Amino acid sequence: MISIDQHAYVNRLRKVHPLEKFLLAVITLVICLFSTSWLLHVCVIAFMSFLVVGAGKIPWRSYIGYLSLPLFFLIVGILGVIFTITKDSLDFIYHIKLGSWTIGMTKSGLNQGQLLFLRSYASVICLYFLALTTPMTDIIWVFKRLRVPSIITELMLMIYRFIFVLLETASMIFISQECRLGYGTLRNSYNSLGQLAANLFIKAFHRSQEIFRALAARGYTGDINVLEEEYHGSKRNILAIVGIEMVFIALSIVG
Repeated sequence: MISIDQHAYVNRLRKVHPLEKFLLAVITLVICLFSTSWLLHVCVIAFMSFLVVGAGKIPWRSYIGYLSLPLFFLIVGILGVIFTITKDSLDFIYHIKLGSWTIGMTKSGLNQGQLLFLRSYASVICLYFLALTTPMTDIIWVFKRLRVPSIITELMLMIYRFIFVLLETASMIFISQECRLGYGTLRNSYNSLGQLAANLFIKAFHRSQEIFRALAARGYTGDINVLEEEYHGSKRNILAIVGIEMVFIALSIVG
């Protein structure tokens, strides 16, 4: 979470208009969700990865690490699609018999699992592009320009802030326990981890109350106003986005 936020502030695409990056990511995401073309999904994965690593100069080692995070959940999810458990005889590509039950893989299940995996992965990478190139403050700025209700943007900002409060509190407790050899043995590790989990949310709640009182002391009335950067749109970028999305739509139709 912290490393993603750091990359969002220091990448080469940081100064590009946030609305342009938002439109590119969201429109491409929508096309991926409604498309059944594996070619489109592969092209989206390659193109977004090029923008993040090539144009944004995000270190490729870090990017590969981020890409590996959703793999486990995607693989577990598609296993239920690829494999079929039944008592009936189907046209299996591969199967094993367990008594009267058959666990096997059909061609239609394999094709559906492949499509689901590529569609999900391409969609995740679209969101990675937005998260790694656009700070949360800019995303909230885009939502305000799109007339999203202020209650939603305020909640997003508060949740975003309290994520770091939670991480900081957990880090402080962990360091304190480690200094007292709380993780010296396996038994102590379990005990310390239980105490950390029990105290984390209590301390985080107190920290959040302190932050709220600090906001109230500074005149907080329900709206958090922050300094916003001035962005200038680029006609060249808009035309490029339109051209890219037309290519993706064509790939979706042809593929």
